[in-house]
Amino acid sequence: MHISSAIGASALLAGLVLTFTPRDGAAGPPAGPAEPPAAAGHYALVVQGDRDQLTITHASHKPDPWSGVRKGLTSDWRLSIRDGAGAELANVPLDLSKFDLSPAAKGRPRRVEGCIVHDTEVVMLANVPCFAAAASYVFLRGADPVGTVDGAAVRALAGGGR
Repeated sequence: MHISSAIGASALLAGLVLTFTPRDGAAGPPAGPAEPPAAAGHYALVVQGDRDQLTITHASHKPDPWSGVRKGLTSDWRLSIRDGAGAELANVPLDLSKFDLSPAAKGRPRRVEGCIVHDTEVVMLANVPCFAAAASYVFLRGADPVGTVDGAAVRALAGGGR
């Protein structure tokens, strides 16, 4: 190896070290968002309402771990579980495809065609993770909130989280 090649390689190495070394007391790359707390089992929630207002009318706490979102489920309808600072602990899509939630259908009576029922009123079960830090449960249609339930009210419906 020639002396000029060795000096060039040393300069390149020194440049790389300076480029990737933290400065000003930084300890490396910035930390990502904090991991949400571990769920303490899950809730089976009874969700009721219509396209403009959803609420939780009953909750049952289950000690088993939450099984997560059904594979492949995507929806504009979601339940966002948030802590006291408004940070999202979980965002659970809701399958409301069996309900007639078009704006024109609101207020129409239930329609039955053979074994298919078209209803504008929502009554369904939703399984969601149970977080002790949950301060609110916010129902969303796209980005629009269509109902908020206080975390303490959900814990009370579930019998204090038992």
